[in-house]
Amino acid sequence: MGHVDHGKTTLLDALRDSSLVDTEAGGITQRIGAFRISTDSGQEMTVFDTPGHASFGSMRSSSVQLTDIVVLCVAADDGPMDQTVECIKLIQRSGVQLVVAITKTDRPESNADNVKKELMRHGVISDELGGDAILVEVSAIQK
Repeated sequence: MGHVDHGKTTLLDALRDSSLVDTEAGGITQRIGAFRISTDSGQEMTVFDTPGHASFGSMRSSSVQLTDIVVLCVAADDGPMDQTVECIKLIQRSGVQLVVAITKTDRPESNADNVKKELMRHGVISDELGGDAILVEVSAIQK
């Protein structure tokens, strides 16, 4: 989940070794996608890819009710935006485990520390600071 253009589909493409993002209109996800991914240990999990555009809020609301874990993508060069905050509220209401993928860390203008501070303003506290959110810095490009 997350704001539009924060790297959700690109991150999934890196995990599945695919290039679905290249087939999307304008590089923007237009519908919920569901995929099976095998972990290194052989376990399989189903992953939902949700659109980040504002008009898809009801889809995001429905999909969070179906999950055990939500990976919230927040671009390190942009920080939390409107749909990020919407997703945080949905996740907090649902009570599911939150993992924040701070994406696009490969970009020179990225600032993961600033993203972490901004997330704290919205009640997302890293487990490293005593909270229950797992925050991970990632680059789908550099894998």
